[in-house]
Formats: sequence, C-alpha cells, structure tokens
Amino acid sequence: MTHGLTLSEKFIASLCQRAFLKLWTHPNPKGKKDKELCDCLVVCGPHIVIISVKENEYKDTGDKTGWERWQKAAIEKSVSQIWGAERWLETVNEIVRHDGRKVTLPNRDERQYHRVSVSLGGKGHVPLKWGDFGNGFVHVCDEYSVGVVFGALDTITDFIEYLTATESLIKSGVQLSFAGGGIEDLLALYLSRGHSFDIRPDSPHFDRLILLDDMWKGFSESEEYAAIKKDLDNSYIWDRLIEFYVTDLLTDGMFDMHSKEVTKNELALVTMALQPRSARAVLAESFIEFLGNPELKVASRAVKGYADTAFVFFIGKSSDREYRMKELSLRCLVIRGRIPGVITVVGIATDRPGTSEIGYSSDIVYLHLPDWTTEDEDRVIGIQSDLGYFKNVQWT
Repeated sequence: MTHGLTLSEKFIASLCQRAFLKLWTHPNPKGKKDKELCDCLVVCGPHIVIISVKENEYKDTGDKTGWERWQKAAIEKSVSQIWGAERWLETVNEIVRHDGRKVTLPNRDERQYHRVSVSLGGKGHVPLKWGDFGNGFVHVCDEYSVGVVFGALDTITDFIEYLTATESLIKSGVQLSFAGGGIEDLLALYLSRGHSFDIRPDSPHFDRLILLDDMWKGFSESEEYAAIKKDLDNSYIWDRLIEFYVTDLLTDGMFDMHSKEVTKNELALVTMALQPRSARAVLAESFIEFLGNPELKVASRAVKGYADTAFVFFIGKSSDREYRMKELSLRCLVIRGRIPGVITVVGIATDRPGTSEIGYSSDIVYLHLPDWTTEDEDRVIGIQSDLGYFKNVQWT
C-alpha cells in the first residue's frame, strides 16, 4: 500500500514499489522536525534514491517567460527539496516512514545518493533542464518519461546503472540534443546498445548526440524489444519470491533459527533485490527447474548471481528445520570457497513440492565473507571430506 498524500505522489510511489519492491520504497518519509523529507525515498543496499515530485500547470505566455516560470516552480523547487533532503540524511542513521516504521540507512561511508526530480505539468511543451545544478547531478523526468524509465528499468540495479551511465555520458563532454522528444529517447538508445552508450565502438570519441523524437516509440514497438521482454518473463518469479520473504519480515514472521527471536536482518533480501532483471531471469529459471524436476537427483544447486554473489538452492525436510538450516549454512560456506570472485552467498532451503506431510516452510541464509583465509579453506576441505553429500550439487 502506498501512502502518498496527493495523486501524483501516490502514482510515483506505486511506480517505485513496483520497480524496487515494497521493503525498500518509502513514500513521504519524515525529515527534520517530522516535516516531509521528500516525496519518495528508496533505500536498498548502499543506494539512496531521493525523489521529489512537483506539479505545476504550464501556461503559454507566447515567449520564454511561461516556461521559465514553469521551470522554476516544477524543477528548481524540486531540486532544492532534493538537496535539502540529502543534507539532512547525511546527519542521521535512520529515517521514519510516513507510517511510523523506522528504516536504517546504509553506513555513511558506503552511501551512494541518486537524485530524481519528477516535474509534472509541462505536458511536453517545455524543454527539460537536467544535469548538475551545482550540488550534484539531478535526473529530471516529466509525466511521460517517468513511466517509461521506471517501467523499463524495474530493478534497483538496472535503474542505478542507467543513471550512472547517463551521468558519465554528460560528464564526458557530449552535448545532447533532443529533436522534439525527451529522456525516453535517451533510454531507447541505452537499451538498444545493450545497456550502454557505446555508440560507435570503432570510434568512441564524439562530442554531440542528436536524439530523434521517435526513438523510444520505434524501439518499444520493435521485435527486438518484444524478444527481450519475453526472455525476461520468468524473472518476475524472483520478484514474487522476494515479496514472499518481505511479507514474513514485515509481519514478524521471519525468525532466526538459533536465537528463536524475530530478526530484522534483511541482508539476504537486499542481496536478492540487488540482482538486475537479466540475473533474476537466470535465478528464477534455475530455482523453478530445480524444485519442479524430481528426476534431478541432486540435493542442491549453486547459481552464480550478479557481481560477487552466488545463490544456493537446497532441498530439505520441514520436519527437521534446524538440521536443514545447518546444512544449508555449510553448503553456502563451501560455495563461497569454490566459486572465484564470490564473497556473498544467499541460501534458500525448502521442501520438494508434494513431499511434505507436515506442511511447508522455507529457510534463508546470508553469508558475507570479503576475506578468505587459509583457515576458511581448511574448513571447507574438512566439510567436503566429512560430508560426502556435498558432491551432490549441481552448478549453473
């Protein structure tokens, strides 16, 4: 449920919740003296996305006065709110949501701020000003481009990578010209080039880029884009799996198996949420195939995820969850030591569908080991030697 106070704020909150999921989307959080901090705050891993929504009806005065007035009311005020929110966030370690729930912010030395202004009311008649307004890069969307951007980049990692690539393009000195269109045409270029702005790999140095106003329309209606979306259909199973665990977390249904107390540790879920759309497709397909194929005579499957992550899917009985949890933890440790470059492993254990006589449950494990010592290696070798069933694992 979104808590935006106006229709436009509710619309943006719903877009964010769909793209970034509900655990990390915070509409109308409270700031200094309990005043509204911004219209929506997204906090996931190291990323903090500050979103300000301003709506002002554009009035054509027949000269530049009209759009200057609109720009001041819809963009400049939005940018000012974003900067104010960022300054205050730098002084605190947590924020309070509109509904009263507290949200812990990432460590200050790890935070990565991203600024998004949603400026409504121009209806395509006003050229959008965006970029570095003096205190960092601010991305500006209008009523059309906001739906396109949040819809096509519907994971936190895909969204942030696009923002970062755009900033790098502008900072490189390239001059952008929009021939009647907007940010959506820039997005079309980025997606059509495989999530990149490498326009001419054989001659990467160019200083001007003109974007035609039909680029997004042409790309979004193309067979290429339809094929991309079809390939990613199964990725939304991963979203639903995350939301399943999020519901447990938010309703105090997620317990630590050792302390038997409710835990607010969401690191495993953050790792799952940081997987981009393409990685989610691979993970979801592997998970479904592993659970749904009884002919696979393996106890677990290991899948390499995005960046430095891996996932372990494990079949175990709900009738002995404590044993299942311990074995899952050990399997995660083995995978950490066996896949080069991996430092974070998330394990998910559940029953094989149709096999449990007491009902079904699932367990989740989070393992983060940036440093790998000889003692860790010896421990893994010992586990593999003592527990031969660790050979019974499928790699993807």
